[in-house]
Amino acid sequence: MDTATTTSAEAETGAAQRGSTTISDRTVERIAARVLTEVEHVGGAAGRVLGIAVPAGHADDSARVTAKVSSDSGAALDVRLSVAYPNSVAHTTENARARLVRRVADLTGLTVTRVDITVTSLRAPDSPTRRVR
Repeated sequence: MDTATTTSAEAETGAAQRGSTTISDRTVERIAARVLTEVEHVGGAAGRVLGIAVPAGHADDSARVTAKVSSDSGAALDVRLSVAYPNSVAHTTENARARLVRRVADLTGLTVTRVDITVTSLRAPDSPTRRVR
């Protein structure tokens, strides 16, 4: 597991006294998955069995994220998610990519160098349950 070490650029003389912060791959993965819950029309990734998409349990499930943190304070993200039909896949994934780059950088101090997004399925729009009287 790679980790990144970040130091504050405020006062170089006191940096040795303050120490450093190490952020693991798993931490970045959890932060990125949480950030994706803020993006509209994005849901959990569908699993696959023999190459066929198996729907996720709920649309509220979080997307699957794999992170690779490099020693130069950079992070690469591999994301698997679903998009609510009939929303634009391109528009939704660009929103997700922009949000990930901005929020992960804000929350961790790491520079997101790459975000690869795989859309595993289009999920049915959330509709209210009908009741027969």
